[in-house]
Amino acid sequence: MNRLPYGLAAVKEYAKDYILQNTGLKILALLITCVLWLSVASRLSQVTLNPVPIEFSNLSQDLTISKYDTLSAKVFLRGPKDVIDSLRSSELALTADMQGVEPGVRVIPLKIDEKRLPPGIDEQSIEIEPRSIRITIERIVEAELEVKPRIEGEVPQGFEIYRVVCVPPTVKVSAPVSHIRDVANVSTESVNVGGKTETFNQLVAVDTGSPNVSTIEENRKVRLTVIIGEARKERLLEKVPVTFINVPAGVQPPARFARVLLFGAPSVMDTITPAEVEVIADYATPEATTKAIKLEVRFPRFADRVTLKSVEPATLRVK
Repeated sequence: MNRLPYGLAAVKEYAKDYILQNTGLKILALLITCVLWLSVASRLSQVTLNPVPIEFSNLSQDLTISKYDTLSAKVFLRGPKDVIDSLRSSELALTADMQGVEPGVRVIPLKIDEKRLPPGIDEQSIEIEPRSIRITIERIVEAELEVKPRIEGEVPQGFEIYRVVCVPPTVKVSAPVSHIRDVANVSTESVNVGGKTETFNQLVAVDTGSPNVSTIEENRKVRLTVIIGEARKERLLEKVPVTFINVPAGVQPPARFARVLLFGAPSVMDTITPAEVEVIADYATPEATTKAIKLEVRFPRFADRVTLKSVEPATLRVK
């Protein structure tokens, strides 16, 4: 039990001797170490950082940069070695001040963004290559363009796409003047009709086809309705009687017949009869004064499912 106090006393005495003996030499060694460290830390070193990004500032909202030589440059820096060794090009930025620039080809000087420089950098030694950037400035204009649906895939055999309806049919876009001249329309993202046998609709994004052309509304979308039905076919109806209306007093038109070519779904084409089709010759039309009446074809029951391809004759000579 008496060994523990004895041991502690021995350690205490050794520590006292270690600290107090040769104190001057120890302080001198510490000073030399500090001087050496400061000498190394303050040693100037030079570095070339590439690529350093170029940022454009103060550009008017109605202008845009349509062409440029580069979006980065080299920067030569000098500073303390420890600062230089830890510096990365992505931490710096070059600025091109666009204040007051007008449309056209411009040469803008580049400057280092001093706010991003770490302490200790010798600002007088900074060099930039190239020192300026050549850019083309254009005015941004707006236009309203038609939206073209983009359809891919095929409907099954026996069906067809009657039409595709886009709502709204047009969208407003903005672009540099030189780019908007060549844009006639925009399109939608692809809509797949593979395996579809019925009409459907889908909300789709607008694709301008160019990174330089953008919609006024961010993430603009339109609704496409794809109308699908039976694969249509033609049906020729012979000897459809012509009905005369607004006949002047004393005029007795002769019995006339027409050949009517229709186009529609087989379920209608296979059942429609000449009695369900009206061929009208109206004496009250302006053409009647020239002794020729243009025939009008009507099929009220099937107006939404049948299309007129032709009628022969197209006009009738009258007295």
